[in-house]
Amino acid sequence: MIESQLQAALRVSESRYRRLFETAQDGILLLNAETAQIEDVNPFLIELLGYSHAEFLGKKVWEIGAFKDTALNIDAFVELRSKRYIRYDDLPLETRNGRRISVEFVSNLYDCAGVNVIQCNIRDNTKRHLAEIALRATARALQMLSESNVALLRATSEPTLFAEYCRIAVETGFYRMAWIGFAEEGGQKLVRPVAYFGEEDGYLTLAGITWDDSASGSGPVGTALRTGLVQLVEDIAVAAGMAPWRSAALAHGYHSMIALPFRFADGTMACLSLYGATRDVWSAPEKKLLQEISADLAFGINALRTAIAKTHYQEGLRVSLEQTIQVIADTVEERDAYTAGHQRRVAQLSSRIAGELGLSTERIRGLHLAATIHDLGKIGIPAEILTKPRRLSAMEFGLMKEHPQIGYEILKNVDFPWPIARIIQQHHERIDGSGYPDGLAGDALLLESQILAVADVVEAMASHRPYRAALGLDAALKEVSVHRGITFDSAVVDACLRIFREQGFTIDA
Repeated sequence: MIESQLQAALRVSESRYRRLFETAQDGILLLNAETAQIEDVNPFLIELLGYSHAEFLGKKVWEIGAFKDTALNIDAFVELRSKRYIRYDDLPLETRNGRRISVEFVSNLYDCAGVNVIQCNIRDNTKRHLAEIALRATARALQMLSESNVALLRATSEPTLFAEYCRIAVETGFYRMAWIGFAEEGGQKLVRPVAYFGEEDGYLTLAGITWDDSASGSGPVGTALRTGLVQLVEDIAVAAGMAPWRSAALAHGYHSMIALPFRFADGTMACLSLYGATRDVWSAPEKKLLQEISADLAFGINALRTAIAKTHYQEGLRVSLEQTIQVIADTVEERDAYTAGHQRRVAQLSSRIAGELGLSTERIRGLHLAATIHDLGKIGIPAEILTKPRRLSAMEFGLMKEHPQIGYEILKNVDFPWPIARIIQQHHERIDGSGYPDGLAGDALLLESQILAVADVVEAMASHRPYRAALGLDAALKEVSVHRGITFDSAVVDACLRIFREQGFTIDA
């Protein structure tokens, strides 16, 4: 009787495991711990990678096409058998149909009824990975835009401006090569290089690029000039339009490119072309910023040619920087769903407090922009810490405390008309010196940073966080009241309390 019950319980347990195995929304591989051969694979992984169940069975992981040329080789298997655990946070794979994805790969070796078994859990984190790549690329593009704008304001001639744009693209944007070409009229419709920087080594001389309908005009540059549309090449090795130049491009270390056409006031066309050292996925924010750079170049050349007053152009640059800041903010929030909208709400509250304190419109404008990207430095914090569903350990919190300094380092060389980098750097400082990263106190703190500090705390406490539910507005206002004049500036706290309690201000959802 007891044996019969045990067998029934065992069958129920096996049935539950099989149901979990087959319905899991993560990929699962079961391996023989002695031979490394795959003994089972769940439906999710079959669907994700595009290989059949039969194609997995009996093979070693590194023999499956999707895992070839990755860290998962025989050395990793030996390490797993020794340590009984390996983990890769961003393992690049390629599905059967050629789609590139990024996965979190965790493998454990454990004993199951006296037999060693290896279980590999594979989670598709492609969306998060691409968001992180997009954020880094967007941050680089922001720096490029800032430096390019400075170059425009200092420019005295077209050749030096073209050369400076190409230099900035390579040295700040980390492209392998950049060049600018003019679309010449006439029978051959040649694209004449006027400037380049980086690893060119004769490539442009050999390329013979045109913008007509011939084979030499069918590439990204020629197409961009004919259509006026940006052309993207994510992988030069396979792009059909790069066939005439593929061998030379790959030999020069070019693996991706973007062609950005722009038009001068007289109707003539030119193209800024950037070549990447790796295969690339061009995000919408990065593409938008690069288009702004090429558009600014065209505007700058037209300004040089027509002697438009630089003061008018400076206002245009300011608007461009403000738009860029919003793109950065949107990209940051794509990476961390738990704080989606946090920066926007903090910016609204900061601006309202600043207005209550009587700050000028110009200072409020700068504070609003700084608050909109005050958590930019979280790009340097592992996503697992940002989204951890419980309180951080001391070590994890130590890493989190680095984000104001990281944000400052990203923005410190961007030429804003407001001290945005310093405001961001100081938003976790406190007037008694108990804050971070530098323990600044009193008059060493910008007023804008002190306003941002109060707004950040109020919004964070009133909203949901990964490790707790929202504490509510009353608790948030009580917190800043208790610390009024101790860690938070008294006037700032008083202004914050007035706008909520007397003026009916609410934090948007």
